[in-house]
Amino acid sequence: MLLVGLIACGSADAPEPGPSAPPPNVSLPSPTATSIPNPILSRAGCPVTDDAFCDTATRIGRALLHRDAAALLRLSRSDTTDCAKVARQYFPGCADAEVLTGYGLSGADFIVDVLPRSAYALRLDAVISGIDPAFTDELGGGSATVIGVGTCGPDIPRRRTYHLAWTAAIDEGDGAERHLASFEVGFDGEEWKVILWYLDPLEAWEQEHPDPTALSFCEAGLHPWSV
Repeated sequence: MLLVGLIACGSADAPEPGPSAPPPNVSLPSPTATSIPNPILSRAGCPVTDDAFCDTATRIGRALLHRDAAALLRLSRSDTTDCAKVARQYFPGCADAEVLTGYGLSGADFIVDVLPRSAYALRLDAVISGIDPAFTDELGGGSATVIGVGTCGPDIPRRRTYHLAWTAAIDEGDGAERHLASFEVGFDGEEWKVILWYLDPLEAWEQEHPDPTALSFCEAGLHPWSV
């Protein structure tokens, strides 16, 4: 399980991504609204050259746009975290176990909850069914929209992950609110699948990072899925 620092990804001077390297405080300009593209999600629009990843990312993105929680579950996989090798403060489950196995969920605070498949499926279904297409703000409508792809780590499949960043207006019971999210996709030796899912209201990301729709998730917003 990789806990990937957002702003620092790709920096030669930044710590290597991983649970023991939480994102540094970076002094950058004040947050600004970044316009979000609304691409037609075709395989040809994938902004990286990894064909196998792009095939999977296209399926993930289409499942998201079609609000198909069952397909997103099939495109996710369980992962194993050795608590002795991670910063335990980011994995609350490590208070009661030395090895965590399950599906990872995180947010702007980088705290990772590792859930069994059933709980992960329920969370996926609740979020995807809560997307509100009627919502509008300065970034656009409320339907799910793929922002872009962030590339994290060296060009070694088992040490590299990709972020498929997206946004949507989601109603979790208190009215629809703009959320920023990413499916972090890792390679298990045979195929690419979602290994960690980040989700929080955009306001929470803005409290931690300047212009998060562009710079978060290894600068996914600077590498948009082209039309």
